[in-house]
Amino acid sequence: MIPKVLIVDDNTEFRTMIKEYISKNDLRLEVYEASTGEMAVAKASFVKPDIILMDISLPNANGLTATKHLKEDHPDCDVIVVTMFDTKEFKNLSKRFNVTDFIGKNDIYDQLIPVINRCLNKREKQQLNHVK
Repeated sequence: MIPKVLIVDDNTEFRTMIKEYISKNDLRLEVYEASTGEMAVAKASFVKPDIILMDISLPNANGLTATKHLKEDHPDCDVIVVTMFDTKEFKNLSKRFNVTDFIGKNDIYDQLIPVINRCLNKREKQQLNHVK
């Protein structure tokens, strides 16, 4: 089964760039998109993503509010905050919402692939343990 990632960002160009970056790095992922927190919650209910890349600054509701709802409905989903607001305050706040990791958009090319790979490796180990 191919893992699924949901990219949540209101910037279409950024979502496209992330999809291309994932593809260029040979990550076998089904990629889905949402431009708002509300859309992310709705889409996750039928997509059932393994990983969510979540921006904080979104229209109508911020990404952390959406993360709270997503983690309630999908507790095993890894949420990676990807934001321009790379501050200690937002990092600490994100921890309260049980995010897996926090990446500043300026560091996306250095950190995204290793973080996604850690999430995928963790899932693989969990699946192997369930088979035993």
